[in-house]
Amino acid sequence: MPMSDRISVEDLRLFALLHDAGGITAAARRFGIPKATLSRALSRLEETAGMPLFDRVSNGLRLTQAGEELVDSADAVTRAGAEAEEVLRSAKGEPSGILRVAASALSAQQFLGPVLARMRERHPRVEPLVRVTSMGPDPLAEDLDVVLRLGRPEEPYLIARRIMTATLRLYVSASVCQALDLANPDAVEGLGRIVVDVPGSPSEWHLTGPNGEQIELSTQPMCRIGDPTVALGLLAAGTGVAFLPSLFGEPRVRSGEFRRALPDHEGPKVEIFASFPPRRASVPSVRAFLDILLEVGKEMPQ
Repeated sequence: MPMSDRISVEDLRLFALLHDAGGITAAARRFGIPKATLSRALSRLEETAGMPLFDRVSNGLRLTQAGEELVDSADAVTRAGAEAEEVLRSAKGEPSGILRVAASALSAQQFLGPVLARMRERHPRVEPLVRVTSMGPDPLAEDLDVVLRLGRPEEPYLIARRIMTATLRLYVSASVCQALDLANPDAVEGLGRIVVDVPGSPSEWHLTGPNGEQIELSTQPMCRIGDPTVALGLLAAGTGVAFLPSLFGEPRVRSGEFRRALPDHEGPKVEIFASFPPRRASVPSVRAFLDILLEVGKEMPQ
């Protein structure tokens, strides 16, 4: 049997994900794919090749020479398969079927919730499949339709559409405000900085006042966290100060749960983007989802 007839596109896609993650356990955790599925795909490819494609090293997997020769083809086949799927899905016309979306837990709760509610109302034949992640994954490599993230993605082959702009502001729990001068930078910073360690979020905080005066908060953080929902939980417990987009902080100020610290000063603006593979916007369900994203984005606090 010719070698090309014995290799599946799916096995090549999983091989590319293994290379990207650097190991079976890492790929399973990052992409939500069972380790057994990844192992079987690799075993089939190595059996076809008649040699190892990865060396098993202490910290994961490292490409062999044969693996190096295969990885570019695996990436190309993965992209070709995604493009073929886009063509077939675009031909259906009416929004329907699975819609694969990735976002952080907080974005999914605060922003994606109203979007999906409107999708359900207007396009009931679409079935959203939401993956919660703080990584800002590559939608093409990970077979996703749309990824919501802070900041424009670096991958030049992806399409990025700005959904909204929000302002970074300092927030603290309302429970600590009686004993705190919210206008005093030293007092605010003394609460302990909770740094949200995700792409697009700064680790040092620069704020500007109404007359252009600058304040920098850059002491050692009390903690670094990989998802803004953890920052909200710490603030709700009466701990620390966090630098968050107004999209996430202002609703909790209005509810009385949080207060703004250094309220006369604001940080830079951050942009929330939807990124997706080329031509994916021609898929009816993706196009409808993007339209509603933009609609809801205009209604969110800036």
